[in-house]
Amino acid sequence: MNYAILRTAKLKTMGNIGGSLAHNYRTINTPNADPNRTPKNEHTVATSEAVKQAIQDRLPEKRRSDAVLCIEYLITASSEWEGWGTSKEADFFERADQWLTDKHGAENIAGMSIHRDVSTPQLVAYVVPIDQKGKLNCKDFLGGRVKLNQMQTDFAKTVADLGLMRGKEGSKAKHTNIKAYYHDINHARDFSITTVAPKPEMFESKARYGEKVTATVIEQIEPTVKAANSILMEYEKARNDKSVAEDSYETLKKRVEPYLVAIEGLNQEEIARLNEAMQLESRKISVERDEIKKARNVSKDSYIVFKAKYVDK
Repeated sequence: MNYAILRTAKLKTMGNIGGSLAHNYRTINTPNADPNRTPKNEHTVATSEAVKQAIQDRLPEKRRSDAVLCIEYLITASSEWEGWGTSKEADFFERADQWLTDKHGAENIAGMSIHRDVSTPQLVAYVVPIDQKGKLNCKDFLGGRVKLNQMQTDFAKTVADLGLMRGKEGSKAKHTNIKAYYHDINHARDFSITTVAPKPEMFESKARYGEKVTATVIEQIEPTVKAANSILMEYEKARNDKSVAEDSYETLKKRVEPYLVAIEGLNQEEIARLNEAMQLESRKISVERDEIKKARNVSKDSYIVFKAKYVDK
């Protein structure tokens, strides 16, 4: 099944807006974007500064200090959708444009972009949430689960005949937004890990059994972290190596897509911190595993000495 995808982010400061625009216009390093395809991106407004000015021009002078200044929309569809690269793609983005215009009014859409330098094409729009009374009122558009569900349903209906459907309504499955994913990576050690504990052996000491449990946990985590780092290294190498076959490059992009989705919307500083957190976690796991191996070797050596001294005589 192929799904219509619509996500939103609330931008409360001009700093938030500036960081998002820098990513959107590729004025900062964007690891998940292919620079060879960046010229294929389209923008309704030529520069990020012009978009920022358009947002400022629509903002009322009187507003709450914690008000949402801008809603950032990201609209796309399942990567497997057969419409990509066909006339359906253009139709999809035209309908997304019209849906946003009908919902917010053309005067409140400060800028819109279509990215074709990422693994799956996407539309990004910056909207000042002015309600029908002329007030800055993000809650009127995004407030509460009912409104968010209705918004997802309404958009899905506009593209249903293109072979796209809405995600299951009322599903308990939750989409992990980018900021939450980033927080989870940085606080990975704050969470408990559920494992199937190995059974203790007869006459096994508590210390030895504790080592075995720790080793089991590490063995479950280590391959994932190492695989992620390995794939990222392969991806960066392939992205910069012109001799790599296109199909191999595309395969790598699909494998690394969870990471690319995770960093979408983060500024350069946040991406650097995310990568650093992953590397730190990987190093920490490696050190722990080395310590366990050393402990095992010590135990083994002690047993050999004991056996030679008391058993083999």
